[in-house]
Amino acid sequence: MVKEKYMIKEREINLGVTNGEIASVIKKSITQSACRAYDQGKIGVAGKLGEADEELINQAVENLKLGIPYEGEATVESVRQEHRGQGDISVEHNSGFLKAAEEVLSVLKKEYPQVIFSNKIRLAETEEYLTNDGGTDLAFSDRIMSWELLIKHEKSLNIIDDAVVLISRTLDAERFLKEAREHLDAFLHPVELPEKEELPVIVNFAELGEFLIRNLDAQAFGRETSFFNGKLGQKLFDEKFSLYVDRSMAYPGSAFFDAEGSTCRDDRCGLIQNGVLVRPFADKKTGKEFGYENTATAGGGYDSVPSNTAGCFSPECGGRTLKELMGEEDGIYITMMSGGDYTSEGNFATPVQTAYLYRGGRLVGRLPEFGLSGSIYEMFGKNFVGVSADRPYEGEHKTVIRMKVQKTAVS
Repeated sequence: MVKEKYMIKEREINLGVTNGEIASVIKKSITQSACRAYDQGKIGVAGKLGEADEELINQAVENLKLGIPYEGEATVESVRQEHRGQGDISVEHNSGFLKAAEEVLSVLKKEYPQVIFSNKIRLAETEEYLTNDGGTDLAFSDRIMSWELLIKHEKSLNIIDDAVVLISRTLDAERFLKEAREHLDAFLHPVELPEKEELPVIVNFAELGEFLIRNLDAQAFGRETSFFNGKLGQKLFDEKFSLYVDRSMAYPGSAFFDAEGSTCRDDRCGLIQNGVLVRPFADKKTGKEFGYENTATAGGGYDSVPSNTAGCFSPECGGRTLKELMGEEDGIYITMMSGGDYTSEGNFATPVQTAYLYRGGRLVGRLPEFGLSGSIYEMFGKNFVGVSADRPYEGEHKTVIRMKVQKTAVS
């Protein structure tokens, strides 16, 4: 029998923003603990808020009697500690954070009086620990600073019009202010959609990659419901496109180990490499059930049996910045699109509510609503331009894909 403790600690200070000013300061600190017992292909789990104790361990052992099957084995003899938080600002020592937030809001409210700012500015710290009597001792911590301001023009009938966002490991107040100014200047300057049937669009990978992730789940492969069944080992996409399970330093907030204590070599595991479909993602249980490699993607509730979970995926960044990827061509930077989806054939269409004309390395104006469409094999195949080496907006690497544009938004 192997006995295990899994613990998540979260500390946060959340500044509620109303009408461009800090309206509330909320601090919270939550510790979630689970104990697990593994024995003869079964697992017992017990969880609680607060630190794990001997009673919780005993409850996990008692819960083995429930007969919950667990085809994997506990991670043993794995030892590593990594702390990725940066800078001097912390939830405990937060005076600099509060001052910077007040100053930035004051500047934005003064320079953009016609814009209403709301939502939150957040500083969060996460710690995760997984230890067991099989010699495993894993510890991880990270600190994330997020500026998440919703914006609305004072004359707008919408609830919100857009958002200015920056997520990083450091305070970066000046960087956020610089990006916010560029964004807001463009927001206040309407421009026409370029007269082209197809244009490069600039998005976060998650906006268009959901279909890929859903169909790369090893459970979908094993049950033969994946769009990509029968295509493992085939070159399906452009050779510039690679997709990884990413538990590296480059992915803020994601621990280097999953909920089962599994890790990836160099903290990344390729699912698609140079356009070739290499493997689906699988936790221990799913991998053993269907014969796929464990890719360290176990997740779920802290007090539940771990399961295969979509999360921490990122495409390979190229060697060019966003400006270099775009060259002299006009592009569309998208911030809000909803109501679209993929068909079972892999075709995608969506209305775009908020987007900007990107020209010469910056946002130059706000576009009217329009529609986008494409197919999965085109978007990540011949129409895939690349992923920026830099993080030009929102603290994110940006994905560039050529797509069809319709002036009348698709519904």
